[in-house]
Amino acid sequence: MLFYTHLAFSFLIGLVILDFFPIKNKLLFFSLLALFTSLPDIDSSKSKIGKKLGFFSKMINFIFGHRLFFHSFLFIIPIYISLSFFSDDIFAIAFLLGTSSHLVLDALTPEGIVPFYPLKYRVKGIIKIGRILEKLLFVLITALIIIRLSTGHTQFFNIF
Repeated sequence: MLFYTHLAFSFLIGLVILDFFPIKNKLLFFSLLALFTSLPDIDSSKSKIGKKLGFFSKMINFIFGHRLFFHSFLFIIPIYISLSFFSDDIFAIAFLLGTSSHLVLDALTPEGIVPFYPLKYRVKGIIKIGRILEKLLFVLITALIIIRLSTGHTQFFNIF
């Protein structure tokens, strides 16, 4: 999926989470969510984050490949547990939600993901990156965000 679809989906997930968890610093939470939703694509020099990291991203791709380690629970779970123990919960929750939402969307593409890497089991779907179905998905997610914000079911506007 494209960066803007990942970003919108993680934002929607974040809005839903506000109803269930007392996130005090919402500005920090949504900033971290935006960062962490792009993190799995660190293994692609063509991605938004990969372009910023240049050679480092190419090196990661050479070592790990694309949509393998960084698109798996083997990447997410140890970092989430570490963040839970050694940092504020907001970092751990934002990391878990951002990276997991990324995996969910990438699992909907024909390339798919290998969530239990190094096992070879691949989850894939039919939504081609940048094509009409992804654009429709983005419109749907955006509509849900607008509905969520307009119905007042969230504490988003109490951002500070």
